[in-house]
Amino acid sequence: MNIPVIDLGSDAAAVASRIDDALATAGFMAVVGHGVDPALTEDAFDAGRRFFALAEDAKRRWHIDGWPLKRGFDPVGWQALDPSQPPDIKESFYLGVEAIGPNQWPHEALVPGFRAAMEAYSAACDTLARRLMGLYERALSLPAGYFDGFMRQPTCTTRLLHYPPQPEVVAPGQIGCGAHTDWGALTLLAQDDAGGLQVQGRDGTWTDVTPIHGAFVVNIGDLMARWTHDRWRSTMHRVVNRVAGRERYSIAYFFDLDAEAVILPLPGCVPAGETPRYGPITAGEHLVEMYRRTTVKPTVAA
Repeated sequence: MNIPVIDLGSDAAAVASRIDDALATAGFMAVVGHGVDPALTEDAFDAGRRFFALAEDAKRRWHIDGWPLKRGFDPVGWQALDPSQPPDIKESFYLGVEAIGPNQWPHEALVPGFRAAMEAYSAACDTLARRLMGLYERALSLPAGYFDGFMRQPTCTTRLLHYPPQPEVVAPGQIGCGAHTDWGALTLLAQDDAGGLQVQGRDGTWTDVTPIHGAFVVNIGDLMARWTHDRWRSTMHRVVNRVAGRERYSIAYFFDLDAEAVILPLPGCVPAGETPRYGPITAGEHLVEMYRRTTVKPTVAA
C-alpha cells in the first residue's frame, strides 16, 4: 500500500475528493504545497537534535512525570505504544499549548533558541491543521466552518522524537515505536530521510513510507474515525529503525480538538437505517484514557 501524495495548492474540490479517498482507504497521505516555511521545520529539527544530544541526567531535569501537565522529556523505555510488546526504543519531548497550561522549556543556555524555534513551528502546524480541517469539511460535505466550534482552543501537542540506532540485542518484539493508531483528530508528521515509518494494510502487511523531502505525512486518529463513523480509517503504524548505526528524528504534531468537545457521528456519516455504533465521548476523556493505557513508567527515575 502506497500512501497518496496530495498537492494542497491544487483545485480545492479535487483536493477534498482525493483526501476523502485517501482517508477512507489508507488513512494516511502525504501533503505538499502546504505553505509551511521549510526553514521553520529545519529550525525545529535542529532544536530537537541539540536537546537530545544533552547528557541523560541533564535531559531528565525536564522529565515529563515531574510536571503536572505531562509535558517535557520522556526517556527511552518510558512508553509502549503497543502495550502487548516491550517498551519503545525512543525518547521524546512533549510541548502543549501555552494558553491551556505552561510547558517545560529547556534552559536557554543549554539549548539556545529552543523555545523560539518550537513556538514558531507549532504555530505553523496549527495553521496547516486548520486548513486541513476546512478541507475535511468539504470532503465530508459539511458546511464551511462546521468544525470551528470544536477547535476554539484545541489540545494540540508537538512531540520531538529521537530514535537511537536499534541495539543488536533487544527483547522479542521491541522496536523503535510499537504498532499503534493515533488518538485524536489529525497528525502532521515531519520526518528526516532515515525512513522506518511503516503503515499496515487491510491484509495485515506492513509497507514502508518513503520520506519525501518537504512533505508532511498526514493521518487521522481514533477520534476522527469515531466521528466519521469509520468512514475514515485510523490506521495502525509503527517505526522500525533498521539502518545500522543510524539515528532517526521526527516531529509529530497532534491536532486534538477542544477537550470539552462532545464527539458523536457526523451528519451524513451513518448510513440510512444503520444504528450509530459509538456513543458520545469528549475529546479530553478519550485522550486521557489513551495516555493511561500506553504509559509504562509513571514515576520519575531517581
